[in-house]
Formats: sequence, C-alpha cells, structure tokens
Amino acid sequence: MRFKHVKITRNTDAVDSWEWFEFSDLAQAVSISPNNDAGPVVFWSDVIRTMLEKGIAVVVPVFSGATLTAIHLAEQAAEHNQNKVAVTVNDEERIIDKSDVWIFENPKQNLTMQLGQMTKLIDENLRALSEKVIEPKSKIRAFLELTTMAADEDLKRKSQQRVKDMYEVAENGGIGFLQKGESIHELSHVGLTTFTSEDLELVKSQLYHAFGINEALFTCDYNEDQYRAYYQSVVKVYMRVVAEEINRKFFTKTARTQGQKCLVYMDLFDIASLKDLNEFAFKQTYIGNTNSNEVREVIGLPPYDGGDTYFTNKNAIPAELLAGMTNQNEGIEQ
Repeated sequence: MRFKHVKITRNTDAVDSWEWFEFSDLAQAVSISPNNDAGPVVFWSDVIRTMLEKGIAVVVPVFSGATLTAIHLAEQAAEHNQNKVAVTVNDEERIIDKSDVWIFENPKQNLTMQLGQMTKLIDENLRALSEKVIEPKSKIRAFLELTTMAADEDLKRKSQQRVKDMYEVAENGGIGFLQKGESIHELSHVGLTTFTSEDLELVKSQLYHAFGINEALFTCDYNEDQYRAYYQSVVKVYMRVVAEEINRKFFTKTARTQGQKCLVYMDLFDIASLKDLNEFAFKQTYIGNTNSNEVREVIGLPPYDGGDTYFTNKNAIPAELLAGMTNQNEGIEQ
C-alpha cells in the first residue's frame, strides 16, 4: 500500500487544485518510518495480517504535542468498555479512548472465522501425527515368527535377542536379516487419525479461501484476470478500511472540510500490465481527462515543461450540438 497526504480544493469557476504534503507528520509516519522497529512495508503487512487472523488490528498513534511522531501496532487488543479499548504495546498494557487509536476491523469476518477453524484443524492433525511418531516403542508394530517351540520365557528371551541382533546389523547400512524359516508380519496403523490426501486437498483449498486467494496466487502462477479479481475482492477492501479509519480519526472536521485527506492506493504496475497502462494513459490524455504530467505523476515520473497542457480529440463536439447537426443534415436531405 502507498499513502499520500493531500489537500484538494474544489473550485467552481476553475480546475480543482491539489496540494501534496509529502513531508507532513502523517506522511512520514505512514509512508517513511512508522516507528523505530519496522519500515512501512513490514508494518502494514503486520497490520493486514493481524486484521485477517484476529478480525481486528489496533494501531496506536504517538504524538508529541500536536505532531504525530510514530504509530505502533498493538500486540493485544480488547474492548474495555463502550468508549475505551485495552491494548498492549511493547509489553505495556494501556487503556485508551477509542477515538485516540486507529481500529481496523476485518469486513470479511467469515474469512477470519474460517481461517481460525482451518488452523485449529491442522494443529489437531499435526498433534495426532506427532503422537504417533513419538509414541512408546512398546506398542506392537509387527510380529516376528520364529522357528522354535520354546516355552514362554525362553521364547521371550529369544525374541528380544533376535530383534536386538536385527537392529545392530541394520545400523550398518540399514539392512537387517532373517534366518531361514523366520518372517515378520507388520501391522497396519489402524486408528491413525491424520489427514488423507483427499482431506489435505480440501483443507488446503479452504485455507487458501480463508486468505482470499487460490493456489495460483499462492504459487505466483496466476494470470491477470485472477489477480485483478483478488485485488477487487480482497486488497481494495482492506485498503478502504485503512483509508476510512485514518481519515476519520486523524483529521479534524475542519481539516476534512478544507479538503485534507489521506489517499491509500496501490502502484498501478502491480495491478495492470505495461500495455494496459500505456493504453490508459493514451486514452485519458486523448479525450482530455488528464494531461501528461498528471499521468506521469500516477506512474511515479517527474513532470516536464509543457506537460500540463490538456489535449482532446479534434473531432469531439459537445453532445448538445449533435442534435442540432442532425437536424441540419435532415433539412439538407429534404
């Protein structure tokens, strides 16, 4: 995610003007250095991950007077009462007014619940598998058939010695031996309650779905349509949650009235191909929606002299003139 602190002035008799506060305290905190422990990419990744896994992520802004100096992601957060929240930041527990923290709540709570269920199911099966691996060696795994008619005690002693001899020999290359007439009857692991291959595929697909992705996205073998769908249904939703919470908590009503806001957006090169971006830039400048410098700013390039000129299709005319031209043509035909 990228952030931009701007002020948009709406003009009724002129073009709207934008002012970009690139070095404001807000811009520095969200885009350059959230705190001393994490850069912006790591910090916001942790925020989104926490929001996805726990259903809610609480960010605590730190001020020096009226200046925002840092933002911290709470390790733990719980509602204290209707107006306050209990948070843990850097192992310090605090109770803070909800209006003084940024609370990002996952709008896709069903995915958070599903992720929790999948994680619990996987943990239970891993625990069952671990118990099978480390279970006491006294459990019967196979029967050794000996060529002897010895009594119980003598049979027990001979069996133990034969198995011991097999292990000692197998230590040198992992190959054991059997005497003529001996055989081993291995028992199947009945009662093993771990996943089958079909179960694993089902859990894997459900786990992907809980994160809002599929296997193609996870393995980076996706096409543009798959990523665009992921962006529209998942990424864009979380970006809106972040933008709305920052704008309503950081800015005063007066600042919002003046046009100040925090824009949250993605690098267009992460969403569309270079071909699509070139086509977008051409069409937007061709019909006069944007000028060249505005397009260059969107893709991260500096402006140039003369790039602020608007161009349009020479054949384009106002819609209201089209009806008049149609009537004139009909008169000429008559």
